[in-house]
Amino acid sequence: MGKMSFSSKEALKLFVLESLEEIANLHKALDHPTRLEILARLLVEDKEFKDLLEEMDIQKTTLANHLNMLVDYALVERENRGCYRISVDGEDLFQASAKVFLDMKVREQERQEALRMRYETLIKKYTVIGSEKEMAKDEFRIVKLPAMRVASFHAMGEFLGDPETKAGKKIYEWANPKGLYENKEKHRVFGFNNPDPKFDHDKGEFIVSKENPYGYEFWITIDEDFEVENEIAVKNIPEGLHVVKSCAGVHNLGDAWKELYKWIKNNDKYEFGNHQCLEQALNPMEQDGNKISFDLYFPIAGK
Repeated sequence: MGKMSFSSKEALKLFVLESLEEIANLHKALDHPTRLEILARLLVEDKEFKDLLEEMDIQKTTLANHLNMLVDYALVERENRGCYRISVDGEDLFQASAKVFLDMKVREQERQEALRMRYETLIKKYTVIGSEKEMAKDEFRIVKLPAMRVASFHAMGEFLGDPETKAGKKIYEWANPKGLYENKEKHRVFGFNNPDPKFDHDKGEFIVSKENPYGYEFWITIDEDFEVENEIAVKNIPEGLHVVKSCAGVHNLGDAWKELYKWIKNNDKYEFGNHQCLEQALNPMEQDGNKISFDLYFPIAGK
């Protein structure tokens, strides 16, 4: 039949919804590193059982079980003489999975580069490097945020400050009646751009309009057993290492992010991390932007 592609996203959606169990079962064949290793070793040439056993240095029973599973899913073919080869389906699935993983990593690096460029642009546009004061060491804290379960609220906007206001209204109307704002230490509120505003490199400025909106997302931490309505997005956020700086007032956010960026760029122990930048509102009930206190979390990783 040759290579096929879906005629539309709607067609893809309908196909998946009609084939949920079968597709889920197929993915089970790749959910173990040993089975991925077997497919990789069979990709170039067929191998006998004893050859795989020597190359992989695992128990005979373990190898047999993994091979049997791959054969059952038709990703590997077994010949009578005990030789194994990767099937056409197995090769297609293996290559597609590796390609998707590689593409994800490339996009992750692109997002990190875009983030770096964004802060460099803000620094050049709004600051004068020569007049910067020396930053005190105690202004910055290294913090490992634990894994968090959060309720998420997102909005798009057509001018600066628009999505923050819309997303803020959503989280307030949901969280306040539940009393979540009453315990700021237990139910922490974080926010971040999602996506960032479009940047015009020729003009050196952000472009925000009806045709070029940007978004903002708020998280509020909730317990594992906290029941959430079906229409509310819930996310599980892995732990992450950050350098943290405090600031007061929305008008000071730009300078604080600039100082965090400079701190990481000049640090000999840490480099830019790939996880999410976060703005934690320490007094989320405050309506006056000049009085809101923030902890800013810039992602870092050890060198």
